[in-house]
Amino acid sequence: MKEGGQRTVHSVQRTRSGHAVRHALYGLLVLASSALSAQDIHFSQFFRTPYALSPASIGNFDGDYRIGAVYRQQWRSVTVPYRTFGIGGDAARFAGVEGLGVGTWLYNDRAGDSRLNTFHIDLGASWTQRFGAARTHSLTGGIQLGITAIAIDYSALRFDAQYNGFYYDPSLPANEGFTRDALTHPDLHAGIVYRYAPAKREHIQAGVALFNLTKPDIAFFDAAASPLDQRTVVHLTAQHPVGKDLDVLPMAQFMTQGKFREFDIGGAVRYILLDRYGLVRAVQGGLFWRTRDAGYVFAGLEHDDWTFGLSYDINLSDLEPASRNRGGFEVTAIRVFRRRPPVPARFRACPDQL
Repeated sequence: MKEGGQRTVHSVQRTRSGHAVRHALYGLLVLASSALSAQDIHFSQFFRTPYALSPASIGNFDGDYRIGAVYRQQWRSVTVPYRTFGIGGDAARFAGVEGLGVGTWLYNDRAGDSRLNTFHIDLGASWTQRFGAARTHSLTGGIQLGITAIAIDYSALRFDAQYNGFYYDPSLPANEGFTRDALTHPDLHAGIVYRYAPAKREHIQAGVALFNLTKPDIAFFDAAASPLDQRTVVHLTAQHPVGKDLDVLPMAQFMTQGKFREFDIGGAVRYILLDRYGLVRAVQGGLFWRTRDAGYVFAGLEHDDWTFGLSYDINLSDLEPASRNRGGFEVTAIRVFRRRPPVPARFRACPDQL
């Protein structure tokens, strides 16, 4: 799977130009590194994009309400940048029902010269069951129902028929019979997560999520169907204190979609600057590895109810000669709304005596 993964449709691959033009060559390299069948979007900060990670992430947080956003840009050094923006929100105890989570998630992704645009929106729900003597164990199951719209702009592409034998001539016809330039399909995803949290700064969480359960057809041509392969995600995150103000956070994610595999592994260290009266200030730093594709660095900041993340991918794939190791950057932000106990007074002022 390619970095950060924007969708690429195999029926669009036939639009590649084979001519020795620098722009076209870079486009070829990007397409060559992509899958020949469609792929879902995904993010380097999988641990900071809960709505994209698993439907079981809905409502699975410490607080009452949560909103989160992510922005990713990649391949600026190779071709027209690929850009993805997503935003979502969820409630941990919807309508006052303990264990019921409800949330929504939408994203827009625009990829390459053709401005292949993917817009997705869904609504999801989850149920969390806590168990154990101290209720430190929990099991969460979730489901998402949504709709995705895909559109492409053929006018920005170059075709073999437009090469007159000496150079590219845009006035020549493309000789391509395009059936459609847009389509819409429904989505169905499901997931389950187990969590064990014996202490405030200690937990381990593991889950499995299944995407594209209906395998919708996303072909732009009528000649052959192009089903979107089911994607399976297995993820693991943990947190463990190793000092008074220091935690380690190992993380891993394994994904399969069709014949493609992706494995992300790494971790971060968390240094606590303040943890008092419900106020938490901390900084994070980490390194991750996406096998046979890229390494990326991560920096994070926690400021009370806000959590921010910034990562940058260093491309190490076959596209390295064109990318010169430059992949993409990603920014995340999460805000949690929660009720806090009143802050105790440090002193009591005595009234003036007459």
